[in-house]
Amino acid sequence: MPTAQPAINEKRLSESVYEQLIQMIVSGELESGQAVSESELSRRLDVSRTPIHEAVGQLVKDGLVIQERNRRPVVAAFSTDDIFDVYEMRRILESEAAAKAASRIDKLTLAQLDDAAKKFKSAKGKPAILRRWVEFDDQFHTAIAAACGSSRLESDIQRYRLLHRVFNRTHDDPSVLEQAYDEHALILKALKKRDELAARKAMNDHIAEWQRFFVKHLA
Repeated sequence: MPTAQPAINEKRLSESVYEQLIQMIVSGELESGQAVSESELSRRLDVSRTPIHEAVGQLVKDGLVIQERNRRPVVAAFSTDDIFDVYEMRRILESEAAAKAASRIDKLTLAQLDDAAKKFKSAKGKPAILRRWVEFDDQFHTAIAAACGSSRLESDIQRYRLLHRVFNRTHDDPSVLEQAYDEHALILKALKKRDELAARKAMNDHIAEWQRFFVKHLA
């Protein structure tokens, strides 16, 4: 339909702005207690006020920005407890999604994930490996969420995936990705076998491991 593309582009822009603002909060560029000026952010990020307003509204829902009545929004304190909670929600939601997807995911999607895994393994050089990992990790978890059969569960997973994508870009050591790849391979193996219990456990163990990693890494 002719009106679909602009809507998709606006959504992607809002998500991009949202990720940029999270990055600014995590890095300390936007400090705890600092007032959030939509007009200033609009100038800094060179976008209109609309995606800024939408992104700030989502940050308020996520607890990363505090909006009191009749007051300007301010950046909330971002602690290791917040990081822990993000991955705790991911662990709960995505473990359930993996179990549901085990009986629903189609062969084409499994083949696409196999292909994406091979492309990651074939990447050479640090920049290429890190870039390919972010792409593979996002495709992998997004595909499982889409295959779970619940649009609400998928939507909640994508919300926390946006936060994770920011965290995923903060480390630059390819050596830690071998373990992550092996964990993804276990999840994929369970999905191919249509084993709901194994898929749930593999996803739970995977996210719990990276919960520990990012709490330590981002502290």
